[in-house]
Amino acid sequence: YYAESIAHIVLKSKEDNDSRSRTVLANAIADHIHEPSILIPIPSSTTNNRRRGFDHSAKLAEKVAKISASKVCTAISVTRKVKDQTALSHAMRFSNLSGAYTVNSQLLKSMMGNGAGHPIVLIDDLVTSGASMREAIHSLRKSGLKAQIRAISACIASHHLPNTISQ
Repeated sequence: YYAESIAHIVLKSKEDNDSRSRTVLANAIADHIHEPSILIPIPSSTTNNRRRGFDHSAKLAEKVAKISASKVCTAISVTRKVKDQTALSHAMRFSNLSGAYTVNSQLLKSMMGNGAGHPIVLIDDLVTSGASMREAIHSLRKSGLKAQIRAISACIASHHLPNTISQ
């Protein structure tokens, strides 16, 4: 669960590009990947990537890939302006991200080969409302992906989180 000590690790990785913190998060995720997979990072906004000077999500997925003998496919991107989710309510987070992701189907198909291969696993550092995961799954399905999609994050904001990801 997302506690003060975990928040420190997430923020050091995300905002300070701290490799040791990223390794802690990557190990927490990789512990649950039991076979080589295609890892798709949940994208950050272009604005946040530009402000940070790096793509935190992609770097986290790359670290997880090294640990789990998996491959990273940055097939999902944010294609319209979205508000920072931090101050938004649960419902507003879903509305804010609705339709915000686009899938690069060619890139995904090239990574998957003939379709009978590695599982697809969405990777994120933190799940707060589930809005990012749900929108990523929706975008992948809309692009025609029929494969099973798994989702793993290093931590979750609350154990009281309603099951809104799969709806």
